[in-house]
Amino acid sequence: MKMIFRVAILLLCALTGLLVALHGIAQVVLIHTPGHEDFVRHLVEGSISIAGGACVLAVAIDQLECLRTHRKSGDIL
Repeated sequence: MKMIFRVAILLLCALTGLLVALHGIAQVVLIHTPGHEDFVRHLVEGSISIAGGACVLAVAIDQLECLRTHRKSGDIL
């Protein structure tokens, strides 16, 4: 049961990181569309989303590697 929970959390973490990173990329790409007067706000928001998504994906990948190599700690994440 613990392994199923751990894998489910890792999948949720990876999916969340991917969605946040894609949202940031879309935010930066859509800056040039008409109607976006606040250029800096959209650029900063997109950059933060990309960085946050990358961090979450990095944690998921690191935990997946720990799970695969059987280096288990007491933490779930």
